[in-house]
Amino acid sequence: MFALLRYALRQLRESPGFAATAILTLTLGIGSSTAIFAVLDAVLLEPLPFPQPDRLVAVESQPDRSVSIPTMQDYQSRSTTFSSLAAYRQWSPTQKTTDAPAAQLLAVSQGFFSTLGIRFALGTSWPITGNEQDCSSLAVVSGGYWKRLSGGGVLGNRMLNLDGRDFQITGVLPLEQAIEGSYALNQPEVFVQIGCDSEERPNSRGDRSFELIGRLRPGVTVGQANADLARVEQTLHKDYPNDYVDYAAALKKPPLVFPYIELLVGTETKPALLMTLAACGLLLVIACANLASLMLARNARRRSEFATRATLGATLGQLVRQLTVESTVLASLGAAGGIALALLVLELLKTATALQLPRLAQASMHPAVVAFVILVSAVVTFFLTLLPAGRTLRLGLLRDLQGVGRSTAGRSLRFAGRLLVVAQLTLTVVLLACAGWMIGGVYLLLHQPLGFAPDHLLMLKALLGSDNLTKAEALQSELKLSQMAESLRQIPSVVSVALTDHQPLGHAVNRYDFCSDVHPERCRRPVNINPNSYAISPAYFLTIGQSLRDGRDFNAADDGRNHVAIVNQVLAEREWPGQSALGHRVHTGEIQIAEGQSWATVVGVVGNVHNYDLVSEPGPDLYIPRAENPSGFARLVLQVRGDPGLLKNAVRTKLKAQIPEATVFGFETMPEEMSSEVSERVFLMQVAMSFGAVALFLSILGTYGLLAYEVSLREKEIGIRLALGSSRERIVKLLLYEEGRWLMAGTMLGLACAVATGYAFRSRFYGANSTSPSVLLGSALLLTGPALLAIALPARRAAFQEPVETLRRE
Repeated sequence: MFALLRYALRQLRESPGFAATAILTLTLGIGSSTAIFAVLDAVLLEPLPFPQPDRLVAVESQPDRSVSIPTMQDYQSRSTTFSSLAAYRQWSPTQKTTDAPAAQLLAVSQGFFSTLGIRFALGTSWPITGNEQDCSSLAVVSGGYWKRLSGGGVLGNRMLNLDGRDFQITGVLPLEQAIEGSYALNQPEVFVQIGCDSEERPNSRGDRSFELIGRLRPGVTVGQANADLARVEQTLHKDYPNDYVDYAAALKKPPLVFPYIELLVGTETKPALLMTLAACGLLLVIACANLASLMLARNARRRSEFATRATLGATLGQLVRQLTVESTVLASLGAAGGIALALLVLELLKTATALQLPRLAQASMHPAVVAFVILVSAVVTFFLTLLPAGRTLRLGLLRDLQGVGRSTAGRSLRFAGRLLVVAQLTLTVVLLACAGWMIGGVYLLLHQPLGFAPDHLLMLKALLGSDNLTKAEALQSELKLSQMAESLRQIPSVVSVALTDHQPLGHAVNRYDFCSDVHPERCRRPVNINPNSYAISPAYFLTIGQSLRDGRDFNAADDGRNHVAIVNQVLAEREWPGQSALGHRVHTGEIQIAEGQSWATVVGVVGNVHNYDLVSEPGPDLYIPRAENPSGFARLVLQVRGDPGLLKNAVRTKLKAQIPEATVFGFETMPEEMSSEVSERVFLMQVAMSFGAVALFLSILGTYGLLAYEVSLREKEIGIRLALGSSRERIVKLLLYEEGRWLMAGTMLGLACAVATGYAFRSRFYGANSTSPSVLLGSALLLTGPALLAIALPARRAAFQEPVETLRRE
C-alpha cells in the first residue's frame, strides 16, 4: 500500500499541471459544499441551548400570528398537550440609563423563563402572581448586556430607567445563553413583565398583540398539539361569540403549532440554505465531471503502461487498486484545501453584515461537518476511480503493446468524455439561470413602481419626552415637532418636510379597531382584515410623491376636532366598491372621542404605496391627521434636491441648535433603506453569481481539455485529410460541427433542466415569470460563446499542423 502511495505521489509530481488543476478543482467543489453545510449544521441541526429542546414549540394564530393573554391562558387550561405557555412582544420604551442603551427589549409573561427552562447566572426571575397585569418593576438582562454594563458577580442595586420608570435588575442570564429567533426574539437584552407596558391591556381578550411559545408535555407530538388546540379554539368561539365570530369568519383556520427551531430560523432561511447547498452540490458534480474527463485523457496515454503491467502479471484488481490510491490522494489533497477554503468562507460569512442568520457565529468544523467532508471525499474517490477505470482498463490490453486498438479505444474514451462535458454544460446552464433569476429579482424589487418617489427622501426620528405624556404634554410636544419641521424647510436644498409615525417601507403593522359605515356591525369587534393606520401631517403625500386620486389632502384646519381621514385605493375599493369613498365614514380605534365611538369622514383617496416592504403588495391603508393622536415621537421625512445623504449633518446641526432637548436619531435615506432591504438577496445573488462563474470556468476548461485530447488522438486522421488535399478551413469546420453538436445538446438539456428548476422554486425567485425568457437566453449565450471559443482554439491548432510531421510521428 505504501508503495502504491509513493507511486501515486510520484505521478502527481511528474504532472504538476494536472495535479494543480485537479486539486484546485476539488478544493473549490469540496470547500464550498463544506462551508454551506457547516452553516446549515449550526443553524438547523445543532440542538437549541435549552433543556429538552424538542419539546419547545411556537404557537401562531392565523394569519397574523398574535393572540391575547386571556386566549393564551385558555389554551393552557383547556388543552391537555402543553405543560406551559408563555407570551412575549417587543417593547420600545424611552431609555434614560446612562450606562448603555439596550438594542432589543422584550415584554414577557411571568412564565417565560420557566417555559424555556433557563437557569440564571445571577439572581432570579420576578414573582409569579398569576395576574399578567401586575408589574413588579423588576428587569432581567442577558449576560452580554450585563457585561456591557460592567456588572460583576454580585447584582447589588443596579437600576434601569425605562419610560421614566426605574426597574431594578433582579436576574442575569448566563453569558452563553442565547435567545434567538425572528422578529421580537432577535437576541433581546432586557426583559420586563407585560404589565409594565402601559400601552398594553393584558387582561383584555381583544388585545391580540402577543406571540406565544410553549413546552409540550412528554410524549406529545406537534400533530397532537395542533389537533388539541383546534378543539380548544372551537370551544372559545362558542363561549365568547362576540369576540371570535368575525375573527373566525375571516380566518377559518385553527392556530398553528410548530417546532421552536422553525421560528428561530424563519420561513425563508431553511429553503435558502438548502438551495445553496444544492447549488454547491451541482458545483461539486461539475468539478468531478471535469476532473473525470481530465483523468480519462490522462489514463488514455497510460494504456500502454497498464498493458505492460498486466503482461508482467498484474491483475485487474491490482490496477484498480492503483487507480483508487491515486484518486484517494487527489481527493484527500482536495479535501484538505477544501477545509481551508471552508474556514475562510465561514469567517467571511460571519463578518458579512448583509447575512443575518441565527446561530451563524456557532458555525465551525463540528464533528458532523468533518464527517460530511469524509463522506464527500469518499464519494469523490469512488467517482474518480469508477469511470476512468471502467473506460481505461478494458479487455485486450495486450493489443495496446502492438499499437492495435487505439482507434477503438479512442472512440470509446471520446464518447465517455463527451458525455461528461454534456453533463457539465447542463448543470452550468442551471446554475447560470438561477443566478440570472436572482439578479432579475433584485433588479425588479429596486425598480418596481412603489407608489411614491424614493430617490430624494431623507428620514429621521425625533423624540421629545417619554411615551407616557399627558394630553397637554403631547400637544406641546407635537407643536415643537411641527416647529422642527418648519425650521428644516428653511434649508435651501429642502423642498418639503412632513411628519408621520411610520414612513414607507417601514415594516410597521399598526392596526386598530376598524369598521366603515357600510359594515357598522364590525365596530369594536376584532377583525384581522383591519387596515394599517398612519398619523401624518399636511403635505405628507406631496413630500413622498404619493398621488392624490380624489378629494383633498389634510390641511391646517384638520386640528383633531373635525375628525377626517384619507384612505388608499385598496381600502376604498374594498369598503365601497363601484362608488366614491368621499363623504363616507370610518371608525378607527386610533381616534379617541370621549362621548362615544370615533367616526371620521373620508375626505380624500390616495394611490397605493409599498408601506410595509418591497415584496408585499400594497394593502388597505388609513391616514389620519397627527392632531387626532399627538405624541412626543415622530418620523420626519424630507424631500430634498440632489443627494439626500449630503444633508444629514446639516439637518442634525440645525435641530440640535433649535431644540437641544430633542433626541434626534435614525438618519437614513430612502435609497439606503431600499438597499438594506435587499441586502440579503444581494448577498445570495453574489453567491449564486460566484457559483455560476466557477461552474462556467470549469465547464469551459473541461470542454477545452476534452477537445485538445481528442485532437491529439486524431492527429493521424487530420494529417491524412490534409495530405489528401482537404483545406484547413474544412478541418476547422468539421471539428466545430462535430463538437458543436455536443455543445448544443448540453445547452438544450440544460435549458430544459433550468425551466424545471425555475418552476420548482418559482416562489424563491421574485418576478421569475417576467424574467425567464431573458434569463434563459442570456444563460445559453453566456455558455455557448466561451464554449465555442474553447472548441475553436484546439481545432485551429490541429488544422494548421504540418501533415508530413504528423504522419512521420505516427
